[in-house]
Parts: sequence; C-alpha cells; structure tokens
Amino acid sequence: MIPHGHVTKLSPRPKLVLFDLDNTICDYDGARLIRTRYAFAPHFSEAGRLDAAVADAFTRAVEGCDHFPDVLLEHGIADPTDVAESQARYREDRYRGLTLFPEALEVVADIAKVALVGMITNGPADIQRPKIELLEIAAHFPVIVVSGEVGVWKPDPAIFAIALERCGCDAADAIYVGDSVHHDIPGAHAAGMRAVWMNRAGLPWPGAQPPHAEIRDLYELLPLMGTELH
Repeated sequence: MIPHGHVTKLSPRPKLVLFDLDNTICDYDGARLIRTRYAFAPHFSEAGRLDAAVADAFTRAVEGCDHFPDVLLEHGIADPTDVAESQARYREDRYRGLTLFPEALEVVADIAKVALVGMITNGPADIQRPKIELLEIAAHFPVIVVSGEVGVWKPDPAIFAIALERCGCDAADAIYVGDSVHHDIPGAHAAGMRAVWMNRAGLPWPGAQPPHAEIRDLYELLPLMGTELH
C-alpha cells in the first residue's frame, strides 16, 4: 500500500521539492471541462445532453479538440459548421477557467521555509510560460524548467537532471510531486528522486513501480515534510 501524507514522513527530509504544474499546482482538468462546456453549449438546448457530450469528450483525450467531430456526431451534432464553431470556441481562450488549487501557494510558501522549491512542467514554452504569468506564480518557484525550452520532456530523466543542476541539489536529496502516472512518477524514479503522487481522485495506483508516497491534496505534503502551515 502506498503511504499517504498523513501517515508517514519522508526521511531524511528533502532539501528540494520540485512540483509539476498542471493538475498539481493548477486545476487543468477543471479548466478543460469549463472550456469544453463553453465550446459545446450553443448546440445543446438540454442540459442533460450537454453534460453527456462534455463528459464523453473529456474521457476521449487529455488535450486539444481534434476529437470533437466524433464526439459531437455521436451526440447528434453532425453539421460541419457547428463542429467547426465548437472547435473555434475551444481554441479562442486557452486559459478559460484555469485557476490554482486553493491550497497551492499557501503550501508552497510553507515548504519554502524548510526546503528549496522548483517546478518542472511539460509543454511548449508559448503555452506554459503565459500560463505561469497568468497564474502569477513565477516568484514562488525560483527554478522553473519548461520542457519546450530545454528540448526534453518528462518522463525523460534528463529534464529532472536539468532542474537538479539549476537548484544545486543531488537527486537523493530531492522529491518530485506530480499527478501523472506516465510522466511524473516514472520520470522521478528514473532520475533517482523520491516521487510523491498527487492523487486527487483517490484512484488505485496503476503502475508497476509505485511512488514513495501518495497525497490527495497539497496540504497532505506538509506532514510528509514534517512541517505545518504557519
């Protein structure tokens, strides 16, 4: 069983805590639901049908809107003009509904009292940097590594090595906190770091090599660090 934040501590205490951005610090999935609903809304007069189409689209892909034609067709929207309108509405405001998780900056600030903090995020620079600016979080993370800027993407351990070098810290003294079972946890393992899985949905661990700890929100990271909010 993966230990949860309120059960155990990470020993020795990490000198560096590196965070993922999407679905760890900010609610990317929540924003994607808002964007998809905005995109589909003009074509559904019944809330139930709209809800079903949005839920279907959400489960088909984790980004983009190339799947919209198939989803809309299955939910009775076949007119190519309507489909194109939905895709245009989805693209017109990439950051619609994007917010930080309520506890994010409070927890990061408290951890910064006992350890270095930084961020590693996958994505093109022209998407991730404006997102970071919109959320006004750059000042909270002295080191931010964006995959599109360095040409390496998680789970490649090289991107973790870049962050470690910029922070002046060894892998054994660092942890990585992220939600992705495909990119964050295996990447941290491959880099020789301890991995903490952000599992807000309370899902069972699906991978072969589990994380060192599991948390349901960022508050649960504090007991792992042996600290608390002040």
